Amino acid sequence: MKKTLMTCLAIAALFAIAGSASAITCTIDQRPAATLLVPYFEATFNPDGTPLGTGPDARDTLVTICNASSAPMIAHVNVFNDRSFLVLDFNIALTGFDCQSMSMARTLQGFLPATPITTAHATSANDACQRNSSASVYSGTGSHAGQYLRIRPVDTATPLDNTLATTLYPQPAWPAGSDFAKGVLDSLDVTADSLGCDPGTVDGTITNPIHGYIVIDHANYCNLSNPSDPNYYLRDAIGMENNLFGEVIFTSGSGLPTYGNSTVNIEADPSLAGDVDTDIRTFYHRYVGTDVLCSPGNCPLFVTNPWNEGIGDQREPLGLKYAARWFNTSSVTSNLNVWRASSGSLTDLLDGGMCDTVEPVVTLSFFDEDENTVLSGVCPSPCRAPTFNFPLETQRRNITSFAGSLPAFGVGWASLSFFNSSGPNGGRFDQAWVEYDFEGPSAFISAGQPASQLDPSNCNPLGVTGVVVVTPAIPTIIGIGP
Repeated sequence: MKKTLMTCLAIAALFAIAGSASAITCTIDQRPAATLLVPYFEATFNPDGTPLGTGPDARDTLVTICNASSAPMIAHVNVFNDRSFLVLDFNIALTGFDCQSMSMARTLQGFLPATPITTAHATSANDACQRNSSASVYSGTGSHAGQYLRIRPVDTATPLDNTLATTLYPQPAWPAGSDFAKGVLDSLDVTADSLGCDPGTVDGTITNPIHGYIVIDHANYCNLSNPSDPNYYLRDAIGMENNLFGEVIFTSGSGLPTYGNSTVNIEADPSLAGDVDTDIRTFYHRYVGTDVLCSPGNCPLFVTNPWNEGIGDQREPLGLKYAARWFNTSSVTSNLNVWRASSGSLTDLLDGGMCDTVEPVVTLSFFDEDENTVLSGVCPSPCRAPTFNFPLETQRRNITSFAGSLPAFGVGWASLSFFNSSGPNGGRFDQAWVEYDFEGPSAFISAGQPASQLDPSNCNPLGVTGVVVVTPAIPTIIGIGP
């Protein structure tokens, strides 16, 4: 009776998830942020590169990006594959209180959001970017309230930002069947043929599911850059406004399962800016550290407006230890969506172009509901050799992948520790995010949620030494609500 009751309560609890009441940096909460992470997405395609939209094998991911401020703003979308190779990036213009939704299947086919559009709240279809000579810098309310740019840059992240960066894309943005179209899908499928691997490995053969992860940043101006480029920070392409929020919905062509989660909302805070040789854990530290100032050409442009040009990325990091529920029964199964960030340069996962390097083994402790424990991975003796690892920067795995490491009873929880002191930089800048879902034969037992955070602070997680101790702070939120 106990087991049946606990199982039912666990499933029911998924539908009563509450958000945080206040925003505190160094912990992820449900507040508008400067960066949104979509830790995992997937879609399916036919051999000819068109989306597979119907049938039990069809999958898609719907991503929505919203602006909680009255101030219009630009969001820069970056799509990465499971080895953190950038596959696609583009700009979206959001009016005040605007939302933009996109199907990842359609987006990867080339149908990018083209904004702004002619509606009651955006009266012209003019480009919001600085290449449009009539686009002005937002400086407050009234006559300037409709402007998206935070600066009109002198020093741009790429030489072509002022002439080619846009929010108005052709539909589709690239020809169907082109080499670029094949490269996008090949770089996101489950095989190692990618634009980031050895030349010639993109073969045009699609192996489903197409999958990866997305980061969406507030941007000060339209750009053709991305978070892995130091100029993205040095030349002020990345912005610091905590106004973005959104959701991620996973769909199936057969209707089951369909469930959703919030985006991972990553706030920017000036307390996470650093000086020379400062080791502060931040979300993008693996790309630029914290030692980045604004470019001399752009710094004066911020003097007359309220936005901080920033040092580094100022974004709160993610933690390293999580607790996730699991089911492995005849009627209910579980999946884990795990995003990881290598402590060093992420190009090490390409292994000189071979694309066969993997992330360090995770330490796992599986518990059933009577506290029986099985250990796996990097852990003290007695410990089982790992039957499974989370080897990539993003992946979705069913609980049956751990069949040799689970307690006999088919319901419990797992403790996942991603800290590994033997990695680059002693692992002190490693990050991870975990979500899990339950699936069954009915829509009423298909649901997902984030794993529980076990670190007391993402800025100073368990086991990590050699980084600056950061006192959590409430970040500034730019923009005035209704």
